[in-house]
Amino acid sequence: MRKIETSVNDQLRFAQVVKELEKLDHDKLLEASKDLARLAFLMQPAAMRWAAFEAAQNLGNCYGTAQGIE
Repeated sequence: MRKIETSVNDQLRFAQVVKELEKLDHDKLLEASKDLARLAFLMQPAAMRWAAFEAAQNLGNCYGTAQGIE
């Protein structure tokens, strides 16, 4: 299995976000933290479940026929 690796662009964007976060006051930092927590704990797992479901459907479909396997 391939190892997950970040791209150079991902690393540059991360550094830019960190630099901008260092400039934020307490209220803005709290707001950003809540948004990031929502993304990490709610949106990303939901997106992963959706992608897994789509992949399973694609793998289960019978390509080349008008209908899938019954």
